[in-house]
Amino acid sequence: MANLILWRHAEAEAESASGKDSDRVLTKRGRKDAARMAKWLNRYLPAETVVFSSPARRCLETVSALHDLNPLDIKVAEFLSIDSSVERIAKEVTTADSSKTILIVGHQPNLGLLIARLLGMPQSACVVKKGSVWWLRQRFVYGVEQYYIYAVQQPIY
Repeated sequence: MANLILWRHAEAEAESASGKDSDRVLTKRGRKDAARMAKWLNRYLPAETVVFSSPARRCLETVSALHDLNPLDIKVAEFLSIDSSVERIAKEVTTADSSKTILIVGHQPNLGLLIARLLGMPQSACVVKKGSVWWLRQRFVYGVEQYYIYAVQQPIY
């Protein structure tokens, strides 16, 4: 894959009405942050972008801010769920179609662990703030696959 974009869900309420973590909704600030990041992404996302989102409501609400970009087919992916592992996410992402940009919307610590793994960093080295986007690019150096940070964007006021 040439581009891998990781977007951590924006700020969510501490609890949901159902009591289930996966049902937590975005706060007012979270909705603003998601809209701000979506505006930035809409400006730069390649046309051939495939979007995967965790089934958690806060992730689905975050990615729904991309409504201006058409036609994005958002795939709800169990491999990005709250209970998933970085191993499962890495397997799914690294076997995806490498000709397309992949955008995934998910959770900490798995996004940070995935970034650290792909960059060859210690697993505890990467913190992904709520609502932020990390854009990684893949390259091959002497036949060896490498990832590097292309951009990091946060919803700054």
